[in-house]
Amino acid sequence: MKHMTTRAALAALVLAVAPAAVGQDWEDEWEEEATANQPSTIQLKVCNRSSHDALVAVSYIPVGEKRFYNRGWFRVDAGDCNNIVETINSNFYFYADADGSDLYWGGSHTLCVEYPGPYNFYSTNANTCGSGQETRGFQPASMDEYGTFTWNLDP
Repeated sequence: MKHMTTRAALAALVLAVAPAAVGQDWEDEWEEEATANQPSTIQLKVCNRSSHDALVAVSYIPVGEKRFYNRGWFRVDAGDCNNIVETINSNFYFYADADGSDLYWGGSHTLCVEYPGPYNFYSTNANTCGSGQETRGFQPASMDEYGTFTWNLDP
């Protein structure tokens, strides 16, 4: 009889402890999965809310790089939104020309572009642009967390 009592006590102990252990494992796995599903980059997106097609230039640090990279021209048709590039750096710059008009979107940060493009080059510390390049005022932007940053081209 004593053998049965010990076995019953052991079963009761296992049942009492097991749900907490199983629950803890489930919570740990859930936290790991939730962390894994969070984006670890910033997706730069442009939404063209104007009635003109736009050509967009961007300066950003590509994933896995340490220097600013300048790229243009990404076409964003009127009414469309396009993902342009991805970065892990919280600071980046945009410029856009409206196709076939004098309309443009920019800001106060001067960077070099190339026409007609496309172009790709790393930023340098030089105060002048290279051959075939000219300056444009880019819109500075930043984001404090990972996810999607949307730059809207308003009419």
